[in-house]
Amino acid sequence: MKTIVIKLLLISFLISCTEENADVNQLIFNDFQTSLQEEMDYNSIIKTFGEPVKDIGSGIHIYVYELTDSTEIWIGYTDYIVYAKHVDQDQNILHTLYE
Repeated sequence: MKTIVIKLLLISFLISCTEENADVNQLIFNDFQTSLQEEMDYNSIIKTFGEPVKDIGSGIHIYVYELTDSTEIWIGYTDYIVYAKHVDQDQNILHTLYE
């Protein structure tokens, strides 16, 4: 009986982790266009969009969010949002949200 309960708990845990990661991978450009605000601090950004996939900055943080269409949002950040851009796979700027 204990083995069954432990297995069910483990399965439930794995499913909940998978669902959480799926939400992060479901970001689209419109999410940032409607919800990103220039006055957001780091904690607000993370709370709204989740952890960035990577930080490619040098000197300032450049938080990278991968979108479902294989484009990315780059948020340049120090103590505030310096810029936010939507870029394609070749790093061409498609939209500038803040500059």
